[in-house]
Amino acid sequence: MSYLIQRYPEFLQKGAEFADIQQALEPERLALWQAQDSLCDQLNVDTATWGLKSWEEALGIPVEVAKDTAFRRSRVKSKLRGAGITTVAMIQNVAESFSNGDVEVTEQAEQYRVAIKFVGTIGIPPNMDDLTASLREIMPAHLGWDYIIIYNTWDAVKTHTWGSLVSHSWADVKESDLNA
Repeated sequence: MSYLIQRYPEFLQKGAEFADIQQALEPERLALWQAQDSLCDQLNVDTATWGLKSWEEALGIPVEVAKDTAFRRSRVKSKLRGAGITTVAMIQNVAESFSNGDVEVTEQAEQYRVAIKFVGTIGIPPNMDDLTASLREIMPAHLGWDYIIIYNTWDAVKTHTWGSLVSHSWADVKESDLNA
């Protein structure tokens, strides 16, 4: 028995014709509900899939359908976060949307620079080119910035032996969380 037919009065549920009609309509109702849920998903950047194109067009971002959905979402979020007056908090939000980790932003007013330190990731975060492009859009032209990237040091990996690290490249050792 379908979900909706159970919501009707019992005398209607017993009619064979009524049950047949409801049974025939059930797949269409389910399809409509799924379409409605999918449409609602497109209104949120974190759940949007096919609706990302509309977000990108509305924000003036080049539509690149071949790119990964997570990448496209991070660009949209960055553009949304980058609207308004540029503040340290805004720069931090934009950088965090691309790095997928915590970021510390330090203002160096006397040098007309900002230091962006990626404290939530080890090694070079993904999408650095797009982060740089977003910063160029939101930062005043007279300000520069420096990226501070954290790498593992020998002290951080001293719990490992040379033998256990022989299968890793130096890039793996310095950019991976080997203790996880």
